[in-house]
Amino acid sequence: MYIFTLILGIFFLANSTPLVESIDRYDPQTGAYLGNEINWYAADGKRLRWEINDKAGNNTLRFFLIYGDEGRETGAVYFEDGATQASREEFTFSEDGLLKTVDYISSKGEKADRTEIILDSNGREIGKRFFKPDGSQYGVEQIFWNTNGTQKGWDFTYIKSKKKFSFRYRYSDTKTDGNWTRRVKSRNGIVEQIEVRTLTKERNEKPFRSSLKFGNGLISTDASETSPSFANDGKSMVFARYGEDWSKKEPFYAVLSDGVWKVEPITSIGKIYNLAISPDGKSVFYSKSEGKKRTLMRVGLEDGKWLAPENLTKKFGVKGSYPNLDLNGNLYFFDASGSKGQGIYKSLAMGEGFGKPEPVFLSENATTFDPYTEKGKSILVTRCFDDTCKSGMTNGIWEISFDSNGKTLERKLKNIPYAWGGQPVKELGLFVYTDGNDILAIPLREAGLSTDQN
Repeated sequence: MYIFTLILGIFFLANSTPLVESIDRYDPQTGAYLGNEINWYAADGKRLRWEINDKAGNNTLRFFLIYGDEGRETGAVYFEDGATQASREEFTFSEDGLLKTVDYISSKGEKADRTEIILDSNGREIGKRFFKPDGSQYGVEQIFWNTNGTQKGWDFTYIKSKKKFSFRYRYSDTKTDGNWTRRVKSRNGIVEQIEVRTLTKERNEKPFRSSLKFGNGLISTDASETSPSFANDGKSMVFARYGEDWSKKEPFYAVLSDGVWKVEPITSIGKIYNLAISPDGKSVFYSKSEGKKRTLMRVGLEDGKWLAPENLTKKFGVKGSYPNLDLNGNLYFFDASGSKGQGIYKSLAMGEGFGKPEPVFLSENATTFDPYTEKGKSILVTRCFDDTCKSGMTNGIWEISFDSNGKTLERKLKNIPYAWGGQPVKELGLFVYTDGNDILAIPLREAGLSTDQN
């Protein structure tokens, strides 16, 4: 307990606003959130703390570094898989400072393995030798670096079996100084995970969370994608792709099969304005745009085939765009010329049809559109308060909640830039949205939704 308290003291005194590096990990095939790791650094670049968390947010590693009077690492204490007793690492260095030896000591005080780390003149790790408690060597590792300072990867080889594992990173969005946002990690040539990085200052205003390009190359492409919508089980979705005409988009349907997203166009309904899939994945609601006229439509999916489209505006008098069906079958949508003014409207489910639209949320000081809700307790909407609709203190995705007294509570999601199509996809651990160019996602835990959202 004394050691743990000491390390916390070192951590907080070293720098009152340490740099925090969060690396979110995603499945490269499904896009599902896998967990993250967080590093805290002092202003001089020294790493102070390291954490690894699983997809549910459970902590699997807490690692605290200890520094001596001269500023050099002397050891570390760490807790694995919820342990309350710390294990330790003791560091020693060769006279020239190019060999670092790490002795591992269990929470019971027993000596465990030993690792020898070879450093270059810049202090970077370039090789490792791994030893068992009896002193026999069981593994060796080579570490590689890119010219911009990013890690290229490493090769680990077992001494006895000669079995080798090669890990490599492929970066995108990398700046000349080596700062990166996205990279792909592979093992023996097979992509293992996608990593997305966010840098911030502890206790300062946080930047928007760096996002994953969902289904990169398949769903998010070099073209422009918008209107993401997922069924409740996270195994099917729709989205739209467009060119020069924003009001005439190509609709697409994607289904998760054998761990891979398979995408096909929905050709039977023609060009659309925007769309959403029902919670059960059995129908798609979409809007058509002709000048200022917005028509709401529905098309069913049965045994893998699309049925004849229905004109909901003609049959039930509901008109508008950005449709969303809740779990009870009620239809929410945006109507720019609604009976009570511009805003979000709701039509109650009545058999296979819908009742008279009633206003849910009208806003005079902002354009408020693209609703999403599951149970009607609260709705997610996009709000733009000015002509630019740029990301900022006001423009963005908001959560509008309704209490038992009919009072409306409005709260902006701070971790997300100006976007629309916002939806929690619980089965994948994601919050998905679009910026009009790509379908994007961040960890659902980082979206800042209320506990009992929707």
